[in-house]
Amino acid sequence: MLGALLAHELVLLAVILGGCWIGARLARRQRGGAPTSDAEDGSERLSDAIGFVGGTYGILLGLLLVFAVGHFVDTRQASRDEAVTAAALFTAVNPYPAENRDALRHSIVCFMRSAATDDWTAASVRDLTGSENTSAWMSRVQRQIEELPQDQPAEATNHYFVTEEILDVSKYRQLMLLYALPEIPMAIWVVVYVSAFVFLSLMVFHLGTRRKLARLAVVSTTLVLVAVIGALVLLDAPYLGLGSALRPVAMDASLARLKDAYPEPTSVWDDCGRLAADELG
Repeated sequence: MLGALLAHELVLLAVILGGCWIGARLARRQRGGAPTSDAEDGSERLSDAIGFVGGTYGILLGLLLVFAVGHFVDTRQASRDEAVTAAALFTAVNPYPAENRDALRHSIVCFMRSAATDDWTAASVRDLTGSENTSAWMSRVQRQIEELPQDQPAEATNHYFVTEEILDVSKYRQLMLLYALPEIPMAIWVVVYVSAFVFLSLMVFHLGTRRKLARLAVVSTTLVLVAVIGALVLLDAPYLGLGSALRPVAMDASLARLKDAYPEPTSVWDDCGRLAADELG
């Protein structure tokens, strides 16, 4: 992720420097080939173009920020839904005999622990298949659910709800992994950088020989663009980033609440082994 962010910022800085150089060259050429009054009049006529490009660019960045924040929020909600549904599954198996219930609950706990660690690592490298270990624990949970007794009416009725919960867990897990992919396509990034280049070129050309004012405008614009585009990159990669990355807070909180509510038997909370090895790129 740091490499992707660095690449975006380097491209942005190259665009800024290119825009400044082009604008300065055009301004010097116009000053050298035309009287000062004519050059100033021509520069003033750029105000409408700068206003249009700057306004359009500002709207684009604003819409992209809203879009990126929405992607970030949706990802966080998917991780919360996965944690809440897994905790509901843990509670839903309560009517079954202890010999079935306790083993199943231990498998659910192991799945939740693996989802909070192994799956999170898989999401951070954009592995849409998820962790092999997490998938193995989910498969064990599904098999144990299929083996639950349904002799009593309460057991048969409750089996429907347990099955529905495990299907929801699987759905939210897949959503959480899918949200690891960035939502802003490369074509939009091209528009962002081309617009920045055009805007900076027009601005520097408009300022002309007013070097102090041009430097101030370029520095302030650069700071704003670096901040906005950096935020877009980080929000578009919700499992990565500096200070903005999501953490498995919901899953950890669900595990802590369940352990506090159901401390017995202690075998439910035993350590979990690994059922499969992960090879994450």
